[in-house]
Amino acid sequence: MRSLALAAVLCLQGAAWGADEAALMQRGEELVMGRCFLCHGATGDSSSPLYPKLAGQNIEYMRKQLRNFKRGERESSDMRKVVAELDENEMQAAAFFLSRQQPSRGNSAYAEMRAVGEKLFAQGDPARGLKPCRECHGDNGAGSATLPRIAGQHTLYVETQLTLFEERKRTNDNAQMQDIAKRLTTDEIRALAEYLRSL
Repeated sequence: MRSLALAAVLCLQGAAWGADEAALMQRGEELVMGRCFLCHGATGDSSSPLYPKLAGQNIEYMRKQLRNFKRGERESSDMRKVVAELDENEMQAAAFFLSRQQPSRGNSAYAEMRAVGEKLFAQGDPARGLKPCRECHGDNGAGSATLPRIAGQHTLYVETQLTLFEERKRTNDNAQMQDIAKRLTTDEIRALAEYLRSL
């Protein structure tokens, strides 16, 4: 009898969670179509190398970035306008919707450059104190709850962000990234970006 009661409670909880997720998805899609799709696409799979792909991005990481844009802790006049009127629940909904979309892999035509990037990603360069990217972002570049998915990201976007870290113009995630970026040459940044695009 007790096991039946427990099963009924779990079913009710599951139904409630499912309803909550469905509501989040619906609200998130509304927000993305109303505010985000022109730059990032309807599912976050941006076709422009100027804007990051957000499909499949980690939800907590996205929420942090949205908060940082809103507070002016990350620079972008366009993003500050987009998030200015969003509250925490709306940020959660948009991030939830985008995190559930299917990420896509990019195409890279530069095999030699990609090989250099792969070595840096997997092994780093201990002689220069350069840690491998996979230590934080995972073997497949999927990141974690608080670290971004970088697999499949646009080459130009990755290059731009690494350069901003290197120049200390991006400071909202600066704990390790500024130190890492300053140890990379311009060619290495491009090679890493090409490799990540192909993941």
